[in-house]
Amino acid sequence: MLRTITTHFFILMVVTVVGQVRQGSDGLYYDGQGKAFTGTHFEYYADSVIRASIEVKDGMPDGFTKIYFENSQPEEVRSFSKGLKHGKWEKWNRQNIKTAEAGYVDDKKEGKWYIWDENGTLRYDMEYDKGNKTGTWLMFDEQGKLLDQKKY
Repeated sequence: MLRTITTHFFILMVVTVVGQVRQGSDGLYYDGQGKAFTGTHFEYYADSVIRASIEVKDGMPDGFTKIYFENSQPEEVRSFSKGLKHGKWEKWNRQNIKTAEAGYVDDKKEGKWYIWDENGTLRYDMEYDKGNKTGTWLMFDEQGKLLDQKKY
């Protein structure tokens, strides 16, 4: 009986170790056998609430990374393609108010970027083209009144 329990415990430990995903010092994700991981990697708070879900392909973030507050509300959504920032990124505060929206193409800032304050008032309206500032950038006060603008 003890031998059976010990054998089952050992098998459970091997399955647990093989099933683990870790991020290497190179930033890539590996499975328990040291191979590049493909799938969704989850990270948890101490109370088993999901802290992050990361879509991974061939060890690199590829798809959406979602980060959550301890109460399971979304904090950030990031988008990657082959390990590079690519697509829309969004951020919210603890009151579930959007505080930022940005875009990337192949790891370079791209398109309109918006920053809101903790109350949801737009404070910055910016634009990028292939990582370079472009267009007219706008800055607003806490009432949403235009304070300044700058052309690039």
